[in-house]
Amino acid sequence: MTLVAGPKKFRRIRAGAGRGRTWHHAAVPDRAPHRRRRGDTVLRAVAASGVVGFLALEGLVRRRGSASSLASTPDDRGTTPLLVGTYTLAALAAGPTGRRGRRRVALPRAVAVVGLVLEGVGLGMRVWSMRTLGSSYSRTLRVDETQALVDEGPYRVVRHPGYAGSLLVWTGFALTTRRPAAAVAVPALLAGAYRRRIEAEEALLAGALPGYDAYRARTKRLIPGVW
Repeated sequence: MTLVAGPKKFRRIRAGAGRGRTWHHAAVPDRAPHRRRRGDTVLRAVAASGVVGFLALEGLVRRRGSASSLASTPDDRGTTPLLVGTYTLAALAAGPTGRRGRRRVALPRAVAVVGLVLEGVGLGMRVWSMRTLGSSYSRTLRVDETQALVDEGPYRVVRHPGYAGSLLVWTGFALTTRRPAAAVAVPALLAGAYRRRIEAEEALLAGALPGYDAYRARTKRLIPGVW
């Protein structure tokens, strides 16, 4: 038989022989907590690699030239530095806390798995959006003389699929921490920054791209059929 008391398991074993044999209990280490911690470590490592992949996309997929330039323009309205700062705050909010020995409220492990899925979907959307826009997918808000309205690929569904992908990546990363505070704070930070970015971008595109007003009338910003 097996008895369980707290974090240890106790196994009933027999000593001696014949009628004079006796029974006593020996403690057997419970390896389940160790396996769970190791699983959490692997999950967090995979989640962190998703954020690294998000940042690496900026150098690997984005076109060279003006698309990669960080030179600010009045049309940008300070939104590029705002996003960089928000990414930094999000990474800190979802990073290690240094309190591993303390008890804390944790979301179910299934939430972390959902977070990984969101990261993967977000990275895919980000790559798809970059490749669809090509050189028009710039770091700062700008419009080239030869730029035309793009309403194909993911842009047939929403106007800012790249930003939607970013939100999914960072929200997923926050969920993998299983910390309620991070799961709320990170999406809130990114949503506020991207809302300002979208407002500035749409003001620019409405005045620079023919047909943008009609395109805006038939599509949503980030979430199909919602917003």
